[in-house]
Amino acid sequence: MKNSNEWLKHLEGAIPDEAKQNKISLYTIALEGWRRGLDLKIYSAEDNKNNYQLNYSLAYNGREHHFQGSKGDLISDQAQRICDDKSLTYEALGRKQIPIPKGKTFYNDTTDEEIITYAEEIGLPVVLKPTNGSGGKGVIVNIQTVEELIDALKYVRGQLGYNKVVLEQFVSGEEYRIYVLNDKVIAAVHRMPANVVGDGKSTLAQLIEKKNEDRKSVPHLYNRPIKKDKHFYLTLKKEKISLKMVPKKNERIFLKKVSNISTGGDPIDITDDLSEDIKKIAVNATRSIPGLPHCGLDVIVNKERDVAVVIELNTRPGLGSHLFPIGGKPRDIPKAIIDLYFPETTGVKVKESNKYFYLKDIDNILKNNYVKEVVVTPHNYNVSKVSEINIKFKKITPEIKRNVKSILTKENVIGELTIKTTELKIVIGYKDKKTLDKIEKEIKKELRPLENMTYMHQDLDFSCKLPNELTIKDHSKQINENSYSSMVVLRRHIEKLDKSIKEMIQSIGFRKILK
Repeated sequence: MKNSNEWLKHLEGAIPDEAKQNKISLYTIALEGWRRGLDLKIYSAEDNKNNYQLNYSLAYNGREHHFQGSKGDLISDQAQRICDDKSLTYEALGRKQIPIPKGKTFYNDTTDEEIITYAEEIGLPVVLKPTNGSGGKGVIVNIQTVEELIDALKYVRGQLGYNKVVLEQFVSGEEYRIYVLNDKVIAAVHRMPANVVGDGKSTLAQLIEKKNEDRKSVPHLYNRPIKKDKHFYLTLKKEKISLKMVPKKNERIFLKKVSNISTGGDPIDITDDLSEDIKKIAVNATRSIPGLPHCGLDVIVNKERDVAVVIELNTRPGLGSHLFPIGGKPRDIPKAIIDLYFPETTGVKVKESNKYFYLKDIDNILKNNYVKEVVVTPHNYNVSKVSEINIKFKKITPEIKRNVKSILTKENVIGELTIKTTELKIVIGYKDKKTLDKIEKEIKKELRPLENMTYMHQDLDFSCKLPNELTIKDHSKQINENSYSSMVVLRRHIEKLDKSIKEMIQSIGFRKILK
């Protein structure tokens, strides 16, 4: 895996765990704007399937822009509608003579037999995919026989319920995700299908387990292991690969045909290696969609012939692969996006900023509908020093815990207080040493009654990342036996009540009442 020292310095240690759960694009764009001094507002919304999602807005000098993931409001509704439907995308690209795979869209009323007939007309191998799928869900590539196509149709149209599908020629080559902004290619990654490299000793199963553990060190891959799904087992079966086999040293074994990062693929930056011809195809494809100033494109590239076909345009592409590639250079797309939307802030430098904000509490507040929007505390606190205080003891009392919290919260500091049963860890940023001296004096006085206490203080590198306020993490809370027993009893009552409600709904008397 890539050494984190090669990533963007201002993002190292600044992505909280909750943002790694499919929110890296949202978080990094919001963070870039917030660090520049823009007003950041995060609010709840519903997607086109009425599911809860987080949206956000950034404002400067009375001018506001709204965002959904990496999509900003400069992207028109028409552009989003076209890009969300692969059949409309291909129509728009075809009108501008952009190279696309030969294919056809089939609707809900089309039979599987008609699709199979068309596949035989254009020639196998083919690709089957939903018109409105995302993250590679329902995409079956390199279908080489009619039998395989029948199985694919049963899975995509039957099991997954995607009746409207695209069938197209399978084009061999490498899959690239290219990011275009303002008629310029600013980033490109090669999305390599899930794979492992042998060491000559470990079994395939062990290599997968190790790589999945390594992926946790990469923010973008933190929750994206190599998944042992249908694609995985079909590939192993087709290639006659066993999980018990021991690959040779440096032998690369591909575990899937699809290259989606979300199911185990590897992002490798190839921006500097992209030819001018491929860049031109990407830029012209983006121009073919009205109202699309920036987007991500999926293209299949034949490197030997230096030709490409465009297979998808995305108005809300994930930025994590560009920010945290496992090979090549990271590309600062959030900076480019904020430059586009707020050009008057382009000169504001955030590369040395060590502030970030937590998303978890904001998400919980909005998800539970306590409020409709949250304004994130402005980024206006100047820190000159960062220190860590580590205190160990036999056991902390609730009174001491409460008083230490009080000492820190009444002072003008930012940072993090972590409380454990036998340990306190305080990382704080402050403006002058007098503030730290005062805090330490009061804490030592408070902790005097504790037995066998050890107190350690060290100054940290100023680049240490800090939250924008004092954050408290209390890991000392434990559920006692009586509380646990009460929870178990309550759970049983809920289960009984749930069963009674189901029986009542199914009863004849209840149906008569409904009528």
